Amino acid sequence: MPQLTKTHIAILEALSQADGPVHTDALGALPVKGKVRDKQIAHLAEQGLLVSGEDGINLTDIGRAALAPPEAPAKTQAEAPSPTPADPSQPAAKKPRKKDQLIALLQAEAGATVPDIAAALGWQPHTTRAALTGLKKAGHTIDKLPPFQGSRSSRYKLVEPA
Repeated sequence: MPQLTKTHIAILEALSQADGPVHTDALGALPVKGKVRDKQIAHLAEQGLLVSGEDGINLTDIGRAALAPPEAPAKTQAEAPSPTPADPSQPAAKKPRKKDQLIALLQAEAGATVPDIAAALGWQPHTTRAALTGLKKAGHTIDKLPPFQGSRSSRYKLVEPA
């Protein structure tokens, strides 16, 4: 995830509480105003955390994920509780694989950009592009969509799973 400032978090939280597009002037009590606020919003749009349109700005799925609390660090062997017998009637909870997370991001209504995916999965852009190529080789069909207004990054959307 990109490093978010207090201003970024305030903007994202204000958008998360709104139903639908929000005009920048209606964002409420933000720590910044005017051109500085608009610059921060443009930065968040470049990161794929929100989208700007004629109706206002909306929070993206990536933006919602950025607001989620980070996962707790894994416990060391000494801190880990003793294993309890598993209930055979309950399936074991598995951590989602990066490939599954990538597919979920690509299935979003608006698709996802390489910077969105890289930020969400903690990858470098070249690793993200290689993963997209790997999905294509595995038989997935991925459409390349035009960038959002004000962005230079093309969007990618999963059309049909393999």
